[in-house]
Amino acid sequence: MAVILVGICSFFGSTFMIHSSWYSQGALSSPSIILSGGLMNDGNRYIIDDFREAYYWLRQNTPKDSKILAWWDYGYQITGMSNRTVIVDNNTWNNTHIATVGKFMAANEEDGHEQALALDANYALVIFGGYSGLGSDD
Repeated sequence: MAVILVGICSFFGSTFMIHSSWYSQGALSSPSIILSGGLMNDGNRYIIDDFREAYYWLRQNTPKDSKILAWWDYGYQITGMSNRTVIVDNNTWNNTHIATVGKFMAANEEDGHEQALALDANYALVIFGGYSGLGSDD
C-alpha cells in the first residue's frame, strides 16, 4: 500500500512540476518588447513587434542628439534600443517632471506642442493599444 501511495504522489508531483515549468516558460521568458498576441485561425499566435520596429525607426531616422518624449516606462528601452536621450525614464525621481510628461500626454495638440518645446523634446513616442491588442494606452 505504501509503494502505491508513493507512486501516486510521485506521479502527481512530477506532473505538477512539468506543468509549472511549461507555464513559467510562457509567462516569464518572453521579452517585453516583443509581445505575443491572441491566436490566429490556424492556431498559431501572432507576434506584436511594434515596439522593436519603433525603436529601430528612431535609431535610423532621427539625429543622434534627439530627445524623445515618452512615458517613463519606455525610457530604458528607448535609450538601449534606439541610442537616443529620453526626457524621463524608470530612474527619474522628480515626480513633478514625470507629472509634466503626463500632462503632455493628456493635452490637446496645441498645448502638448508647447509643453514638448518647454521640455526640449524633438520627438514623442505615443503608445496606442486599441487595435494592436495591448491592454492600455499612453
